[in-house]
Parts: sequence; structure tokens; C-alpha cells
Amino acid sequence: MIHPSILQVTAPAGSVITVVQTLAFGVITVAASVLVYYLAVYVRDILVEPYRDRWRYLVVGVAAAVVYGLAGLTGVFTDLEAASTFRIGATLFFFLFSAVGVRALYGSVRVDRDGVESVDVPGWAWYVVLGVVIVAWWGAYLVATPDVVALVETVGLAGAVSYTLVYAVLTVRDAEGTSIAAVVRQFVPALLSFAAVVIAEQAGQYTPVDPAVVVGVELVGTVLVGAFLFTTAVAIRQQGGELSRLYDQTTWRQQKLE
Repeated sequence: MIHPSILQVTAPAGSVITVVQTLAFGVITVAASVLVYYLAVYVRDILVEPYRDRWRYLVVGVAAAVVYGLAGLTGVFTDLEAASTFRIGATLFFFLFSAVGVRALYGSVRVDRDGVESVDVPGWAWYVVLGVVIVAWWGAYLVATPDVVALVETVGLAGAVSYTLVYAVLTVRDAEGTSIAAVVRQFVPALLSFAAVVIAEQAGQYTPVDPAVVVGVELVGTVLVGAFLFTTAVAIRQQGGELSRLYDQTTWRQQKLE
């Protein structure tokens, strides 16, 4: 969120910030949309059960990034208060479902390697956890004081990012050379860049930090989020292409069609 004090410096400066912010949110929207498409195709056409359902958490998380970008663009060009609310909600869903999604991918790796998950958690437990976190987050936002909201956001962000990083490292370590490792390795930088943007927004809202610094971090971080989401989409497209070539008879050598 660009601070009004920055926009009021000069008209040209405000125009430049508007253009850059539009590009940043636009990059996130386009890159996340492309990633959602390739994830959906990958889940539908390439994966098999029981692995298919595990990727859908990540699809929801990336779809939240699309909402974040669209809400950001709406906030740039309109005065709708709902745009800020949608951005807050999209941030929650992005980090929450990214954490659960990466954990689910690690579960796929464990099932493939050992036949069982390292931690056997009932399916309903995930929905309970998601529900509790969502209620706590929005409950604090709607009825609590700003200090409580800041505390909930900080703790939630730190917990979700830390949880995701732990299982991302485990996934890449145990599944090196696989499509899962390739996707996770590209997705984690997007998550960290997004976290930097949220931290900058919180710092600008709850601390006396220089607004210019906040704006700079937000703009650079937002562009990086879009860039890394796009590289994740490219990684998934490459994995699907390699599998397609594997079953493409026109690429076989010294083979006869029966």
C-alpha cells in the first residue's frame, strides 16, 4: 500500500509511483494467473492419485496471489475500501495455503519413498487448522485493536513462512531431481519476496520508519514476487513438456510401431 505522504510530494513523483505500482501488481496478476493455469493442467493431466489432491492446496495459495494483484490494481485506480480488505484476505490465503501445500508435497515425497508419511495426520485435521487460523486472523482484523492485529499478523506470517521453509528444505533434500523439487525450489523465493512486502507494509503502518523506504521495498518486492511466480510456472511447464516428450512416439529412436 503506497502511503499518502509519498504521493503528496510532487505530482510527477506520484505519477511515477502509480505507474510502477501498476506494473508491479500487473506482473503479479499475470504471473500468478499463468502459474494457476499450469498447476491446474499439471494436476489434471499428469498427476495420479493419491498425489493429485495434495497439489490443490498450492493451487489455492497461488490463486490468492491473483486476487492480491487484482485488488492492488483496483486500489491504485479507485478509492474502494474493499480493495484493501481483499488484499489482506489474499495475503492470509497465500501464506496459509502455501504452507499447507508445501507440507502436502513433502507428504507426497514420503509416500513415494517410504510408503507412509512421516507424520500421519487425518485429512479433517488440515481443515480444522485452516479454519482456526482464518477465524483468528479475521477475528483480530474485525474486532481487535491495531496492536493486536499487528501481533496476529506478525506471528502468523513468521509461523507460516518458517513452516513452509522447513518443509521446502526437506522436500528438495529428499526429492532432488524430481518435478516436486524443481517447483518448490522456484516457488520459495516468491514466498520470501511476498513476505518482505508484507513486512514492509506492517512496518509502514505500525512503526515510524521512513515511508520512502517502505514504498521502495514494496515496489521491488512485488516485482520479484511476480518474477518468481513466473519462473515457477516455467518450471512446471518444463516438467510437463519432458513427460510429453517421453511418450511422444515421434521422439523415439530405433523403435518400431506394432
